[in-house]
Amino acid sequence: MLDALSWYIAIQALGILALPAAFVLFRRLPDRGFTLAKPAAMVFFSYVLWVLGLSHIAPNTQLTIIFILVVAAVPSALLFRRFLAEFKDFVRQHWPMLVAAEVLFIGFFLMWLGIVSEVPAINHTEKPMDFGFMNAVLQSRFFPPEDPWLSGNSISYYYFGHFMMAFLTQLTGVASSVGYNLGVALLPGLVAMGAFGLVYNLVRLSGGSLKAGIVFGGAAPVLILLAGNLEGAMEFVHLRGWAGGGFWEWVGIKGLEGANTGSGAFPDGQWWWFRASRVIDTLSGGQSLDYTITEFPIFSFILGDLHAHVMNLPFVILGLGLCLNLFHSTERLGLRWLRDHPVESAAIALFIGSLAFINISDLPVMAAMFGAVALVKAYGDHEGNLTGAAIDAAVVTVPVLTLAVVLFLPFYSAFEPQTSGILPLQDVNTRPFLLFLVMGLFILLAVSFLFRQLPGLVRPSDSDSSAAVLIMVVASTPFLVWIGLAFIVTWIDDGTKAALDEIGGRMILVIPGLALVALAGFSAMQRARLKLEPATAFPLLLAALAFYLLVGTELFYNVDRFGGGFRRMNTVFKTYYQAWLLLGIVGSYGLYYLWAARSSVQWSLRLGRFAVGPILTARFLRGGRFLWAGAVAVLLVASFYYPVGAVLDRTGILREGHTLDDNTLDGLAFLQQSAPGEYAAIRWLRDDAPWGRMVEAVGDDYSEFARISSSTGLPTVLGWKGHELQWRNSSAPLQGREDDVRAIYSSGDPLEVRRLLEAYGVRYVYLGSRERRTYGGENLADFGEFLRTAFEQDGVIVYEMVQSTAENR
Repeated sequence: MLDALSWYIAIQALGILALPAAFVLFRRLPDRGFTLAKPAAMVFFSYVLWVLGLSHIAPNTQLTIIFILVVAAVPSALLFRRFLAEFKDFVRQHWPMLVAAEVLFIGFFLMWLGIVSEVPAINHTEKPMDFGFMNAVLQSRFFPPEDPWLSGNSISYYYFGHFMMAFLTQLTGVASSVGYNLGVALLPGLVAMGAFGLVYNLVRLSGGSLKAGIVFGGAAPVLILLAGNLEGAMEFVHLRGWAGGGFWEWVGIKGLEGANTGSGAFPDGQWWWFRASRVIDTLSGGQSLDYTITEFPIFSFILGDLHAHVMNLPFVILGLGLCLNLFHSTERLGLRWLRDHPVESAAIALFIGSLAFINISDLPVMAAMFGAVALVKAYGDHEGNLTGAAIDAAVVTVPVLTLAVVLFLPFYSAFEPQTSGILPLQDVNTRPFLLFLVMGLFILLAVSFLFRQLPGLVRPSDSDSSAAVLIMVVASTPFLVWIGLAFIVTWIDDGTKAALDEIGGRMILVIPGLALVALAGFSAMQRARLKLEPATAFPLLLAALAFYLLVGTELFYNVDRFGGGFRRMNTVFKTYYQAWLLLGIVGSYGLYYLWAARSSVQWSLRLGRFAVGPILTARFLRGGRFLWAGAVAVLLVASFYYPVGAVLDRTGILREGHTLDDNTLDGLAFLQQSAPGEYAAIRWLRDDAPWGRMVEAVGDDYSEFARISSSTGLPTVLGWKGHELQWRNSSAPLQGREDDVRAIYSSGDPLEVRRLLEAYGVRYVYLGSRERRTYGGENLADFGEFLRTAFEQDGVIVYEMVQSTAENR
């Protein structure tokens, strides 16, 4: 576990280096940016390394990283010295919060170290892809890194999350197969600390005590990271046989039909917990008409993929922290604000801009949140003058968001979008019961908060008219646009009745969802205008955005390579993951708000001459509270059935014969027994051999094929074809490559083989079990004139081109 200790020391060192700058940047927040310093440091220092590598000013080495950190230590030390007295006073007053935040970070980091050490293998789902990107960064002397699965081409994907994990791996000097799993363990710690800090700040800004901030801030990582969706409760009902076949047919979750699959407390089926990530669907004869992905954080971290949507979680929280900090600026927004706050403006641009490079779908969401926060703040500053507010907000948001794109132009220049547009959704929609299974607890908490804050508002007046019109336009426009498009398309294809039915069937979720958006948005604007607990406006905006996202998936979908019954798979996947985080924060703050306002509202009721309000009101409120608390408690218990069972099944720690002797963080350790020659070859190519392109067997995605390139970062001629097609939206770069690989391993013509190897700049030819099984590969031994044996062990041979034309790095 020395590798884990080195990562912990490294991330703490980065956080300490960034803390003085965070202390100044987040000066308006009660925690002064302490809980956001670590992710901010990861983005900033990785960005510096990326720019240095792009410009060929400095190579991607451990020495360069150390030099960057040493240089950064100078201004950091000066800032710390300048604000030393203020910092001491801050620590003296807020040390319980600082301790709680660090305990959460260490606790979640250690928890996932234990989980991932039980199942470290990088051999399934998206792990090989993520591992390949991380290794490609580590293998690159300069940037951009070459695609490990399409030699000669740069990566066409948002890989900055992998870049940051490679940064830490390079800094600490651990093996990449260990660094990958350390990254999986690090992320929950960062999310826990960041979510805690964000809710803590909201509570304190709302007038809550230090203790309340810690308690309700601590609820955020519990809800966001540890709670599962309610599909787990369905697993339990199915396991107990409490419902018949008709019920499960109505539920419509694949795998939950027929007899139960276990006799204990949890199902016995292999990876039964995977079903919770595929809840929303429409089945016809067992076939999916609306297959979607409904992942949530505990599922993602148990699965252990370092995928973009997972890695972006702490950095989305960082962006939300920047928005909250801006919202509480005491100065009016506008050109003068930009002039007076150039560093803060640049920081917002850098950190929001980096979201696209980590997970591109998060950028428009954060840009919308940033714009909404700026508008609502400016609306309050202008005391209800919406025109002036819009101008001031635009003066700040437009240049900042423009800079956010400009800072990452090299990424955009090499990136090929995976989507080709947006189309109106037809024929399928989300059934309310399935939405309840996925988001039920979070929606209950958010809606409870929305309605509970209503008594704090005032009766709308003419002064609210401009805000009301704006909110109605924003809330209704997507639905009206969808109605126009969907009606025309359906009317042309199926007639007027079908078009009207399509619109009517969509209203059951869309109308209530947009009403919640309008309620939250209007409440936020009135609170900002009248300074009615203005801190509450921020979580209201979060709630509005979350419900807007959920409604959006019922109206439109992103057009990608997945059509038919899979057309909105990724749309639901991305937006529901974002909504989970937003509603988790709103729900945590909502718990505080409901607790703080539990006895602040009194109602009066008179019957004739007799005032009976106090008695009936007390009984009514008490009964309502008990009912609400009971519902929340039931949903909480139901939500935690899943994570307990999933962790036990994934790790197998309660299975007979389980020991801790085989625990490791090495994601390639599974090869040591099953394929020792392959394991040794990977280590040699990764750690000892000079950089060079390679060739290995081509096979199916989500298989053991392309493992060598993925595990070393050395680019192969062709890896997982399906993934490359998704990333590049064209088969042109792949044309002929699979046939050429076959010819390399099977042709007896030395001139043809040499020509192909030189055409692709191949330095290493890997010959292992997959190559022999797929092609034969015996021909390679006859090409001693231009291929020499560079490595051989346990049936694995790595040939190296003599006088290779491949460029060294």
